[in-house]
Amino acid sequence: MFNTRNTVIGIAAAVATMTGASAQAGSMPFMPRGEGVSAPMGFAELCRRDSETCGLPNSQLALLGVGPRASFTPTSSVGAAAPLHHEADPKPTTDGVQPALAEASPVVAVEDAGQPREALAAAAPVAANEPVAIEPAVSTWGARGEREQLKLLNQINQAVNREVKKASDMDLYGMPEYWSLPRMIGGKLYGDCEDYALEKRRRLIAAGVPESALSLAVAVTARGEGHAVLMISLKSGDMVLDNLTPWATPWEDLNYHWVQRQVPGTALWTTAV
Repeated sequence: MFNTRNTVIGIAAAVATMTGASAQAGSMPFMPRGEGVSAPMGFAELCRRDSETCGLPNSQLALLGVGPRASFTPTSSVGAAAPLHHEADPKPTTDGVQPALAEASPVVAVEDAGQPREALAAAAPVAANEPVAIEPAVSTWGARGEREQLKLLNQINQAVNREVKKASDMDLYGMPEYWSLPRMIGGKLYGDCEDYALEKRRRLIAAGVPESALSLAVAVTARGEGHAVLMISLKSGDMVLDNLTPWATPWEDLNYHWVQRQVPGTALWTTAV
C-alpha cells in the first residue's frame, strides 16, 4: 500500500461516507459517472509494461496519465468475503500461501532488486489458463438472453475465485502495487484483487464477451481496504465480478465506496458518484 498521509485520510473519509454513498445510489441500475481522472497508477504501469494484458490499442496508451490526479487508493485487498445471500461456493483461501511463496519465490525488496520492473515482470510468468468451454449454440454474446449471460458470468467468476489463491503484491513482487494476471508458483495461481479482475476480463473476452462491455473499477470496502473489481454492462444494468463474492452482483448492492471506473475499452477513467 502507499503509506502516505493523504491516502490514509482519503480512505478514512471514504469509510466515513460509506453509508451516505450507498443511500445516494438508490435504485440506479447503471453507475453514475463524475469527472475525468487519471488512470490508477497500477493500471497505467501495467499498460506500459504489458499492452496485451492491459487490452488497450496503441492510440489509447498515449492518453494514460492525462487529467486531474485521482486519489491513489491502493488496490491490494485480500480481505475476507462479504456475507452473501446466495448459497456459498468454495472460496479462495490464504491457508498455506506464505509457505508456498517462501519456498517457490523468495521476495527481493524493491530497493535491493537493482532491475527495472520489466525484468521483474519477465521473471514472474502469468497464468496460461484455458478459457472456460462455451457451448457453440451460445457462443455469441449478443445472441444470448440475460439469463444465459449471467450464467457465463457466474461460471467464470467462480472459477477464477476458486483457482486463484489470495496473496498481496508485496508477497508476490516485493512491491506495494503491481497489476498483473495471477502469478503461477508451484503449479498454483496467486494474486490480489486486481489480478482476479484482469484474469476474469481475459477469460470473458476469450469466451466472446465484447471488450466494450467490460471495465475495471476501484472502490473502498467496508473494511477500509482499496479494492479493484471487474464490471460488465448488461441491458439491465452494471454488474460486478468480485473476488469476494461468487455471484455477479449489481453494483449498488455492494457496500463499497466507489472511487473511479474505467471507460470501457479506453485509457480514460472517471470518478464514480
